[in-house]
Order: sequence, then structure tokens, then C-alpha cells
Amino acid sequence: MNIPFHVGSVEGKPELEAEFLKKATAAGMIGLKGHRSVGGIRASIYNSITLEETQKLVDFMKFFQSSHSD
Repeated sequence: MNIPFHVGSVEGKPELEAEFLKKATAAGMIGLKGHRSVGGIRASIYNSITLEETQKLVDFMKFFQSSHSD
């Protein structure tokens, strides 16, 4: 299952999405960059992805959101 989403707004904010990807990569999460024709972020959650790995992404997303909230 692919879960596409944007960061910052419905259309996405390129600078926030770039920061999200950079920090996610630093945290060991790779391959999150969205499709080249659509952009955004795309998390691929397949059978080989563990619950712990999924929770790591969720925790990172919550942290990123809280650190960029007004």
C-alpha cells in the first residue's frame, strides 16, 4: 500500500517537504520521496514493513508536525 501525502498544506510546501525528507533520511527512513510527476511524500507500507518500522514513521511525522506548528 502506498500512502501519498503532502507536508505543510493540501498542495504541499516544497521547502517543508524537502526538510521532511532530509530529516527522515537522517533518521534512517529512505524512499519517501513522492512520484516524480506528482511530488509530495509517499510511504510504501508492505507486508515486509514491521509494526515497529511503521510506528517509527508515525512518531517521526508527529514530531515533525509538532516542531512546525504555529
